[in-house]
Amino acid sequence: MLIADTAAVVATLLAIVTLIPQVLKLWRTRNADGVSATWATIGAVSNGAWTAYLLSQGLWLAIPSTAVMAFFYLMTAALIGRAGRTTSIAVVLGAVWAVFLGAAGLVGGWPGLGLVLGVSFGVQATPSVWTAFRTWAPKGISPGTWKLILIEGLLWTVYGAGHG
Repeated sequence: MLIADTAAVVATLLAIVTLIPQVLKLWRTRNADGVSATWATIGAVSNGAWTAYLLSQGLWLAIPSTAVMAFFYLMTAALIGRAGRTTSIAVVLGAVWAVFLGAAGLVGGWPGLGLVLGVSFGVQATPSVWTAFRTWAPKGISPGTWKLILIEGLLWTVYGAGHG
């Protein structure tokens, strides 16, 4: 259990800084080639919902990371817009995702929301992968952010294996 719990603490701390490389790259270069605005808006909504869920369950350890991530995803979306990319469709898709999460919470309560949030990363990451794949030279993507996301995911896998 000690290894799994340590992995959760490290993953939570890592999550707080995960988007910083992407934000800094967008800020410095104003190049959003390959970076999905939909990824950013859905990420903001998902992390906002995670924050509400964690608060409802008293899971205090993870709350700071999801709240900070929601902020950084919003900042990422704003910087994508600053780079000259249209973000209106991404905002609409983020709103649709928010309505879906809200409906899951209304129908299934907190357990229903938690169930849907379990697949939220897949919903969130899909537009990012698709945008990068369709972009000839995805120079706006920060490899550092995606390395940190991979490490964080592996740490949560260790936690899940230890508590599953």
